[in-house]
Amino acid sequence: MDQQTYLKKLSCALHWRLPGSEAEDVLSDYQAIFSQRPAEADDRIIRDLGEPLQAARLLTEPDLYRRWLAAFGLMSFCLALPEFLLLRARFYGYPAGMMFLLLAAGTAAALMWFGIHRREREIRPLPKGLCPMLAGLLVVLAAAALILAGLAAEIWKELPPALYGIAAYWTMSLAGTAAAVLGFFGLVKARISDRRWRALYITGLTVLAECVLVTAALVSMDLDAASSGWWVSYAGIMGGIGFIGLAGAGVSLC
Repeated sequence: MDQQTYLKKLSCALHWRLPGSEAEDVLSDYQAIFSQRPAEADDRIIRDLGEPLQAARLLTEPDLYRRWLAAFGLMSFCLALPEFLLLRARFYGYPAGMMFLLLAAGTAAALMWFGIHRREREIRPLPKGLCPMLAGLLVVLAAAALILAGLAAEIWKELPPALYGIAAYWTMSLAGTAAAVLGFFGLVKARISDRRWRALYITGLTVLAECVLVTAALVSMDLDAASSGWWVSYAGIMGGIGFIGLAGAGVSLC
């Protein structure tokens, strides 16, 4: 293991287990140790310092780390429950209230936790890769809106209802799962790298919630009994979810 690899692994371990400012201070100390020695002594220094994870574990404050794990568990749960509902595709009533609650809880937790513990010392460019991932999630969000619009326009009169339903269901299932994975990735990156990755977590959670709501509408609708304005309430609910999520993501990028 060379110096660069060691410091990279150490940075991830420190940022995962310590508050951001403390992790940066410790990492600076380790970088100073390497800079004060000749490059050919790297192997001996690394052996003396020990494995990165072990070094980070020794510096961990148990109470603070448990608080982080509790926050991480809450934010992960806000992703896991909608994903379970999406894959299960069986609903006892329309889960709008649950999605609002999970989105609000996940967004509030991400904004409060990373806003308090990961303050940036200077304005920096957005992390590489964040914008393309956010753009991809916004495309999925638009796809969910189009599926609902297709139902509102009674597209099943032009296409076989079973075909449209199956295509829409699998689109939402795959898109929602991708959103959950990206959201979890953003959550981890927000902890170990840059707090602005929380925007990916919040956007992923938003898209996942929208996919759950569209899927719930698909599996519970009676097309023959649907009234002409049935879609208005669905559109209002999805619009509210989208507004909360995108507003939270926008704040996260600041």
